[in-house]
Amino acid sequence: MLDKISVVVTCHNHEAYIEQCLRSVFAQTYRNIELLVFNDGSTDQSGQVIEKILKESPFSETFYFSEENRGIVSIRNDALTKIKGDFLLFVDSDNYLDDQYIEILHQSLQEQNVDIAYCQLWDFVNSRQVLRDDLEFSLDKELEGNLIDMSSLVRVSKILNVRFDEQLNHKALEDYDFWLSLILINHAKPIFVKGIKLNYRVLNTSRTERGNWDKYYDSYFYLLEKHQTLLPKEVLKASQANVKIWLKSYLESDQQLTENILKIKEKDKHISNLQREIDLLKSLLAAKEDEIDKTKAELEEKKQEIDIIKNSKSYKFLQKLKGN
Repeated sequence: MLDKISVVVTCHNHEAYIEQCLRSVFAQTYRNIELLVFNDGSTDQSGQVIEKILKESPFSETFYFSEENRGIVSIRNDALTKIKGDFLLFVDSDNYLDDQYIEILHQSLQEQNVDIAYCQLWDFVNSRQVLRDDLEFSLDKELEGNLIDMSSLVRVSKILNVRFDEQLNHKALEDYDFWLSLILINHAKPIFVKGIKLNYRVLNTSRTERGNWDKYYDSYFYLLEKHQTLLPKEVLKASQANVKIWLKSYLESDQQLTENILKIKEKDKHISNLQREIDLLKSLLAAKEDEIDKTKAELEEKKQEIDIIKNSKSYKFLQKLKGN
């Protein structure tokens, strides 16, 4: 019998994307799926869209949960108490899956006898890879920075009592902590799968989160401290490497900021020059309008003089003589 795979879709204010996400799950070539959809207190029309689309679910085990906003950590921990599958896949509602996504990950995981199957992220809007090129798993690389996206297939029997850390709710790196716990505590074995990619939507909020270095490193050093008793030397090495990455990113961001400021100053200068030209043209136009008004007044004065002459007895007498 085919392994049952629990697919957990989490949604918060993604009414524009949730239908595409759910339909991509419906279209999976792997069919023994238990689908659980969590609406985390959306204030848009996500709930209505979900309820409508789930009526078309091809899976007999389809469940929908809608509550007040609790945060992704609480939602995922809740999901871990409800799933009944042999394998688990989390999917964020702004992303979507290729038809063979689950089948390929599951096949790779089973063939290699490992516990976590992950792949590259594909920015389908800009047609580019999101993650680094060298995604083959090693603990050193994982400690320097997470290689494993949340939408990776994981063997449920390896999760045991591991849960998402509530200290990271509404913060950052909750998925990184989850994978580290599975790997370091439960000895889960990951594998990078080359044959498939996750269709990943890069939103403005995503860019903002990645650029929030204080938030990122608060969570990162919290994780290092949390796991350091397991791998103290490796943690120190990882932290040093990651700080270098942070400094490089900071310097690149600072350089980009400086370049942007110079561009803004140049644009401001250009705008200022244009404004002076506009003011000069307005002044010239006003002068021309004054000349036109003066000319109109002179013409009107001449017209009145001509009318006076035409109405005079002398002019009329001369006209009468001409007629004779």
